[in-house]
Amino acid sequence: MNSRTFDGRVVKAVASKFFVDTADGVKVCFARKKLKADGIIFVGDYVCAEKDRDAYVIDKVYPRKNALVRPYVSNVDVCVIVVAPEPEPDFLLVDKIIVNCLEQGIKPVIAANKSDIATLSLSEYNNVCKVVSCSAETGAGIDSLVSELKGNTACFSGQSAVGKSSIINAVLENPVLQVGALAGKIKRGRHTTRKTEIISLGEDTYLVDTCGFSMLDTVDVPPEELRLYYDDFEAFRRQCRFNTCTHTDEPDCAVKSRVGKEIGEGRYNRYKLIYMELDERRKNKYD
Repeated sequence: MNSRTFDGRVVKAVASKFFVDTADGVKVCFARKKLKADGIIFVGDYVCAEKDRDAYVIDKVYPRKNALVRPYVSNVDVCVIVVAPEPEPDFLLVDKIIVNCLEQGIKPVIAANKSDIATLSLSEYNNVCKVVSCSAETGAGIDSLVSELKGNTACFSGQSAVGKSSIINAVLENPVLQVGALAGKIKRGRHTTRKTEIISLGEDTYLVDTCGFSMLDTVDVPPEELRLYYDDFEAFRRQCRFNTCTHTDEPDCAVKSRVGKEIGEGRYNRYKLIYMELDERRKNKYD
């Protein structure tokens, strides 16, 4: 790599301009025509750029770990799934987001917001993912959530009105993360709608400053593979009569025998709903 080239990460895209976070600060870059022809450059992409006369030009996009759409963001490490006592939690949505996260290689974390109002019972998720109880209003638990984000790129998802924007604001204002030159320059008002942007918080920590990913509410895996994304079922799968047990209608299913005990009844029933949705979708596809 010569002195004219440099590596960085796309942290914002506006029209044909890409803002690339580099070791020497943020550079405003354009994409070469060959990259435009190959496809979209995502916010979150790691790229190689170079100085071309008086402009900076992205010459290469490095392979992505994953890619989310609506909005387009790549290389996400953690997805914070926000729930709250109000509105009533949609745990079917939570389970679908978890499946999508695991399929994309993203660590799911549940943030139970509004703990100042009431405490949610989330025991069904004890063996599924990290659960953090917090309040964006009082700041309680935000430091615990921050510890899950450090060194990662994190996005937020969940129902409307659960407080995703409020939690993002609370995280941005947390002194543990606000270190370094870039973090010190954060200018963000409360309840502000922004374009998709990744904010660098220092220490290799990035926050996707947008609320919700619409693609996360639709699961797209073969129905027989759905069980592979339920680690809380995996401990009992080997005791099932059939190696390919889907834990739905098969006899002598060890997973079904644990429902109401180690496996929550609601969690299992939602699994069956997702399985039936996937199975029905496949039938309709080939009918």
